[in-house]
Amino acid sequence: MQALSILLTKASSITDSAGEKAFPAFLHSLLAKIPYFKANPGDIWLQNIEGDPKGRSNLFALARGSGQDCVVLTGHFDVVHTSMYGSLEPWAFDPEILQRKILESLESVKAKDEGPYRLKTDLESGEFLPGRGLLDMKAGLAAGISVLSSFCQPRERKGNILFLVVADEEGSSRGMKAAAPALTPYLVERGLIAKAIINLDASVDQESGEQGRAVFAGSVGKALPFAYFIGRCTHAGAPFDGINPVLLASEFALEIESNPDALQERQAAPGEEAPPPTVLYFRESRRNYDVTTPQAVFCALNVLSHTRNPEDIIEGIGKLADAAMKRSISTLRERASALSRRLSWQFKIPASQPAVLEFGEYVKLAERTSPGILESARSFAAAQFPDDKVQQTLSVLQSILPFSGLEGPAVVLGFAPPYYARAEFDRETHASFLEMLRSELSKYSREIGKSIRVRPYFPGISDMSFLSPSDSAEQRAFVRDLSPVADISSSEETRLKVGCPVVNLGPWGREYHQLGERIHRHYSFEEMPQLLARLVAAILEPEA
Repeated sequence: MQALSILLTKASSITDSAGEKAFPAFLHSLLAKIPYFKANPGDIWLQNIEGDPKGRSNLFALARGSGQDCVVLTGHFDVVHTSMYGSLEPWAFDPEILQRKILESLESVKAKDEGPYRLKTDLESGEFLPGRGLLDMKAGLAAGISVLSSFCQPRERKGNILFLVVADEEGSSRGMKAAAPALTPYLVERGLIAKAIINLDASVDQESGEQGRAVFAGSVGKALPFAYFIGRCTHAGAPFDGINPVLLASEFALEIESNPDALQERQAAPGEEAPPPTVLYFRESRRNYDVTTPQAVFCALNVLSHTRNPEDIIEGIGKLADAAMKRSISTLRERASALSRRLSWQFKIPASQPAVLEFGEYVKLAERTSPGILESARSFAAAQFPDDKVQQTLSVLQSILPFSGLEGPAVVLGFAPPYYARAEFDRETHASFLEMLRSELSKYSREIGKSIRVRPYFPGISDMSFLSPSDSAEQRAFVRDLSPVADISSSEETRLKVGCPVVNLGPWGREYHQLGERIHRHYSFEEMPQLLARLVAAILEPEA
């Protein structure tokens, strides 16, 4: 398992790179060496991702046995970039050399340097192995290949296993958006019924592994809501003659950034809570020097949810934005008054009442004077920024503003792509599966002397959102109506309608997407693959 994981890691597949495009063919060549696939080459299929500008593909590998029952093992093969490795970047995809290089670079690190010291002690212990993509998520794929290969051994096989490997999870999930709607027809054409889907993504645990050793029965939802703050322009030499939207947006960001109380939601389970919101984009879009204050500032947030729906998110952000604008106006008045007293003449800010609008209301204002402005703005944005949906979103907002007649202080609320519905496990419908799962985890936990438990939500964004989405058609329509740019994530076509249980079981480690990305060796290369094999067997051979 470790050797296979390292082999896959060495095949660099950074999102949007030539390596990502080439990886399915590389994986095809590996799987084709398995005797079953030598005899049945047609059971490996490369699915071209329709409309993908990068020309990427997914891989389907089906190992057939008897009967209709099928377990789907799935994961992504793209990994994030390596620029943060600095001088160590040439070895980012070579775990064993990278381990030596990192330890050499940390030789002088002392205990007071908490982060680097933790990395140093983890690697010195031999319990962890570093490498870009080793944790997220080549080791998970290696576990899937291991189970698939074992299942393919010459013997009577009961059931079927489909190994589905997809592109672009770290980007816009184009891979799973193409694979999910194709999965049901693929199975039906072959007379198969999906009994379970197991996603193989990695989890993070900064402590002993108790949180990482888990099967996750759902996945957080992710939205990228935006607040587009509009001010009143003025010459920089007369700041009180206008309202600078930077102040409005800054007050808002200060209140919401990493604040667990800002957008509170009902806990799905004791001790489980989604990470707090964080600002991903904060920008004013002028490209040239200008002594005029900005007209608008765009602020987009990463919001992860266990129980919140899109309407809740917009309502909560609207309240925070309204309060931020009112605080900003109060601050400006106080500062204008202070300067007036100091200089003995009057400074006053413009009379103003903050306005909060949803994107649909904003468009209606502009359509009154310029019918068709939304579609023309979208076309312009797509031509200007074909590969950046967030930049397209900002471009549409900017194009509409002159026709809206809107004067600040104001804020326009909506969503930028991508949108991921939270994935939920239906405990009533799949009660027998949950009972089996808990029984297998209990038995295996006793055998290894460590707890492995069921947790309700995978804490990271994952392709599970397209495999068991919990949102309603009305909620998806709400997101579409508030989106300046069309997002396939909120369409019906990307949804899987198999109706089987979907869970996540993968390796654990620390600091994925960072220089210190590292995997816990024993669990990830030994215990987790064994557990995966047992779960697959229990699903396909429940009476055994």
